[in-house]
Amino acid sequence: MPQARFTLPFALLPLSLAILAQTGAVPPKGASVNPDDRVLNVPYSAQRLFISISKGADGTSSRSESGGSEARDSQGRTYSSGERDWTYLAGGKTVLKSEMLYRIHDPVANTDTRWDSTSKEVKVIHYPQSAREENASQGQCPAECLEDTMKALGNEFEKLGTKTIEGVVAEGKRSSYTVSAGQDHNDHAIAVVHETWYCPELKIVILETNDDPRSGRTTNQLVSIVRGEPDISKYHPPADYVVHDIQIPW
Repeated sequence: MPQARFTLPFALLPLSLAILAQTGAVPPKGASVNPDDRVLNVPYSAQRLFISISKGADGTSSRSESGGSEARDSQGRTYSSGERDWTYLAGGKTVLKSEMLYRIHDPVANTDTRWDSTSKEVKVIHYPQSAREENASQGQCPAECLEDTMKALGNEFEKLGTKTIEGVVAEGKRSSYTVSAGQDHNDHAIAVVHETWYCPELKIVILETNDDPRSGRTTNQLVSIVRGEPDISKYHPPADYVVHDIQIPW
């Protein structure tokens, strides 16, 4: 049975806690947000750095590091790439495999394009216009209701003020909860702490950390930020990849 470890940039991860950092965020001057949550007129490109310090059952720790990149153009199209690593046993030995995952989300054409560095296939998912309009009309749970849900589950929240990270101003928020002694084979209470640092100017999370004494610490940070229209040439799939168009019915 393979043992997988996935390390992906934010655009490929369902980071619901990261959304909580956006509470009360105000778009920068000149920026706008469509009803479908498309961020307009705030283009950028950057690298993502993911660091994981895992704690083993025997008390030892191991450090792994991986990266990715992401970008957004003025029309709200987003581009991302990230490493996916996993290990498996072969002939009694542990084998490490790695590949790159790519995604282009195009709210203008209403498509999602995805491929990786090993399959030689591209999937272009076409969504009907009516689906986007209905999703926009229904709306989504705002950050406030997500935070209320977490509070109901026992999480505590704290605003950390602002600080400059990678040349941009970010607003910090910390959430935490306590694992009672004996609840998870621990002989004393454990505090699990999650922090997010959100940049209202770019409308993205710059830094996110999660510290759990039971398993370790993870850091996901945006670095080498460049404002302006991105170079998207590296987000084109190879010419020899087979393209599969997938139409989502409505």
